[in-house]
Amino acid sequence: MTDATHPVSIVGVQFLNARPLLAGLEAGITAPFPYRFATAEPSACADRLAAGEAVAGLVPMAALAGMPGFRALCGLGVAARQEVRSVLLVSKVPLAQVGTLAAHTASRTSVALARLLLAQRWGVRPRIVPSRPPLEAMFATADAAVIIGDPALAICGRTGLLEVDLAGAWVEWTGLPFVFAVWGVADAAPAGLAPVLERSFAFARERWEELLPRWAWEHDVGLDDTREYLEDTLTYRLGDDERAGAQEFLRRTAEAGLLPFRDEVWLDA
Repeated sequence: MTDATHPVSIVGVQFLNARPLLAGLEAGITAPFPYRFATAEPSACADRLAAGEAVAGLVPMAALAGMPGFRALCGLGVAARQEVRSVLLVSKVPLAQVGTLAAHTASRTSVALARLLLAQRWGVRPRIVPSRPPLEAMFATADAAVIIGDPALAICGRTGLLEVDLAGAWVEWTGLPFVFAVWGVADAAPAGLAPVLERSFAFARERWEELLPRWAWEHDVGLDDTREYLEDTLTYRLGDDERAGAQEFLRRTAEAGLLPFRDEVWLDA
């Protein structure tokens, strides 16, 4: 039911990389239906959708594989064709010796990607230990750690340990972009939702120079680094290559027994 007392619930990721997609929603752009917008960690966004607490959310690609009743909006998401610095595998030991992996509980896609790469490129299947930053706490129980988002940006290149940029490793391995997050939309979502999500991104593009300094300050990242990260490192338009990369990720993780296989994941609208 959608009315003034039952608004549509939309949830977005609270990391810097998602801010361009969420700008209009944060500003309260108009929509053909009342809506409520909130942010959470990526895994929590997926949990809210699965629990029926939201009809649309920016969710990890891996989570969508196990969410019947939701599909990915094709045009928008968070993807990369190169190293991103915000999705890291950090290890105290050579990768072929990793026996335990601390998995950032905010992540699902990145953890699945790390497990896939470790198994198929380095021949190890570590025991998974749910954990959270800081890195020192994650290493208290594990040989290596997956850390994502703003916490990863803060430590990239500064740990003095073996660091693997998971996006870069995927691109090198497959030649395809990696899609980290997509707009997961319920089959029962109201008509007109997709254009609202498009206009939210357009809102950011129209006010880019105004918003960049604010995002940099709010996420404690330098302005130049924020610009490079959002303009040059990430892509928010999902074309044929991104879609192929996402489908290849779902195929490979399913074959490895890491995720349920789902073929019809895209909403062509």
